[in-house]
Amino acid sequence: MRLIVNTLIVLAIGLGLGSVTAWYSISAGLDIGGIRSGPWLAFPFTSGASVDPYTMAKTARNGTIPLGATEGLAFEAKGDSRGEALDLDCDYVVSGTTPPSRLWTLAAYTAAGDVILAQNGSQPALHSGKVLRFADGSFRIAVSRQPQPGNWLGLAGQGRFRLVLRVYDTPVTSTSGLVSPVMPNILRERCGE
Repeated sequence: MRLIVNTLIVLAIGLGLGSVTAWYSISAGLDIGGIRSGPWLAFPFTSGASVDPYTMAKTARNGTIPLGATEGLAFEAKGDSRGEALDLDCDYVVSGTTPPSRLWTLAAYTAAGDVILAQNGSQPALHSGKVLRFADGSFRIAVSRQPQPGNWLGLAGQGRFRLVLRVYDTPVTSTSGLVSPVMPNILRERCGE
């Protein structure tokens, strides 16, 4: 009888610890398997036959459809280049260059994952074909509530948000390109105006 009770206790402890670590791995937003460049984080191996079960569970929990390895890569930034959380009450500048790609898009999402739709005529996303560039190929995108001259991505609402930069048909998704790619900076300009 004692053996059965001890076995049940060990099984209960193992099941409990396993459940807690699985939940933490899926919910905590760990960078396991991700590539980071400044504030940007991407997970290149989120689709295909060799995806680990934690990544599959995280993808299912978020309700997202990941890009295939040959299609592209989605980089997400929840903070600026100084590490401060992105806030809808602040203005930002996204500047620099992106990894080489056929096309890229930049969109702002709420913390809950909804696309931010500004009320004042801003597009919900920008793409590389419509972005004004400097002579060296770099760009400057204003991310703010108020319309800005040049490239502008409008914001609305309150609270935290995240920027998602998707690069399509890029060598970054090949195993040779998985070193930290050059990504644009995100700089906070002002808040609460």
